Amino acid sequence: METNQLLQNEIAALKKENLEYKENHSRFETVFENSRMGNKIISADLKILQVNPAMVALLGYDSKEEIIGSNIFDYAPDYCHKDWQVLREKLWHKEMPSFTLETCLMKKDGTLIWCQVTSILFPDHGKTLGYTIIEDITEKYYLKLQKEEFISVASHELKTPITVLRANMQLIERKVKKDTVITPDFIKFVAIASRNVLKLNHLVDDLLNSTRIDRGELELHKNIFILSDVIKACCTHIRMEGKYKITYTGNHLVQVYADQFKIDQVLVNLVNNAVKYAPESLEIIIHAEKIKGFTKVTVSDKGEGIEPGHLAKLFDRYYRADSENHASGLGLGLYISSQIIKKHGGDIGVESIVGRGSDFWFTLPD
Repeated sequence: METNQLLQNEIAALKKENLEYKENHSRFETVFENSRMGNKIISADLKILQVNPAMVALLGYDSKEEIIGSNIFDYAPDYCHKDWQVLREKLWHKEMPSFTLETCLMKKDGTLIWCQVTSILFPDHGKTLGYTIIEDITEKYYLKLQKEEFISVASHELKTPITVLRANMQLIERKVKKDTVITPDFIKFVAIASRNVLKLNHLVDDLLNSTRIDRGELELHKNIFILSDVIKACCTHIRMEGKYKITYTGNHLVQVYADQFKIDQVLVNLVNNAVKYAPESLEIIIHAEKIKGFTKVTVSDKGEGIEPGHLAKLFDRYYRADSENHASGLGLGLYISSQIIKKHGGDIGVESIVGRGSDFWFTLPD
């Protein structure tokens, strides 16, 4: 009797254990299948044993069957194979409870996506398998690269005028004496120093404005003013050089309701942009006109124009169309201008024909 009771107790315990296993497995399967992130189960040799629908979609396939049975190396470019080798080494050979890495995977169409991979080990019928969660961080990855490039560019752009300014101030100090005669060289050194102070001021303004935009703190202080007054007064730093002629055409009596300081900033950015990327165009034309309930301002140059591939990106943050030629600037001027105009409820854009010049324009509602 006692033996039979023990046997019955063992059978009951096994049934309970089996029931708990099935319930746990059912819960795991529900979570696995419905996760918004790509999930997969892999073996120690990195063979893919199971994937969820999100993983199928992430890799651009139509069904699980196309992926199950393949190796994770099949979806990793050659230079990322080492990442998966490290994962296998860390988990299976060193028996770490979990491991996270950033690596690249290739979709069915050949597109590369950057992912954060988190893997843990779990026992399954005498074997040790890996449960892996894949998060698509492609946008975050490229944003990080963009920020790193921006920091590098910002450091370089700030260092250049500071170096020039310091050198010229040292020359000025050497020449300044009690009875100093103002020579042409002295005037030249002061002019160079002033230009670099102005450049530093523009760079710092761009950085501050970019930060305010990020925080949603870009404020407008609107008033009614005659647009031609702002246009005629803007860009004195360029007029003083005497190289470029800024011509104002159109309706000289147009009034707008806007933030006068920020509209001046937009005009300065657009004119600076023309000088920077179309230096051979010695005349820059600013044209204002009233069109169906809004005012349109166009800044035109007769430079080499902009390649079509650049046009759609010109107002993106940090984008520099001529970065391969190390044009100065942080890639923020046009981005900030676009945000200022959008804050006013207007539009901004560009039209360009290679070999004939560019027209940068913005509108302000009445």
